Amino acid sequence: MVPSDQASMDSEFYFRKGKMLILCIGCFLFVAMTPLAILLSTKSGIAGILFQAVWVTANLLFFGTGFIWTLRALISPKRPALIISEYGITDYASAFSAGFIPWGSVESITVGPVVTITIKDLKTNLRHLPPVRRWFQTTNVACFGGVMFSTTLLSTDIGALEAAFKTGYERWSAASSDA
Repeated sequence: MVPSDQASMDSEFYFRKGKMLILCIGCFLFVAMTPLAILLSTKSGIAGILFQAVWVTANLLFFGTGFIWTLRALISPKRPALIISEYGITDYASAFSAGFIPWGSVESITVGPVVTITIKDLKTNLRHLPPVRRWFQTTNVACFGGVMFSTTLLSTDIGALEAAFKTGYERWSAASSDA
């Protein structure tokens, strides 16, 4: 994707380790509370069974995925959460990240506490993702309008992130107009 001589021009943003550790511990505690919630469930009959099934499913899917994702990010600190280059954006900032998004596919970017990247042709531009990640991204776009990730876990401020997006896009525009 990115030639090695251009790698030094990329803007790389990493996770804040302290916040990731707190998130990892929180996710672990919710997963660990699952057996306790089942044992202490006072509901009986079908209501109790439904409560337990919903609790176990939600905890294991949501918090279990969060625990694995944050633990993986903590164990591999050399991997950036977000890479912005003249070729596009590489998103690893969420559990079901979108991966590489070329600038030509980007319709708009909104930067705030949450970054929202609106993609022109979703099916074409996310086809490289595994089915589960593609489904989550498609659902995210349908509900919220774009590929999204939080900036609170990144070790940067919003201004620096906006500047990196602008610089990457301008470099891509200049390179594509020269071609």
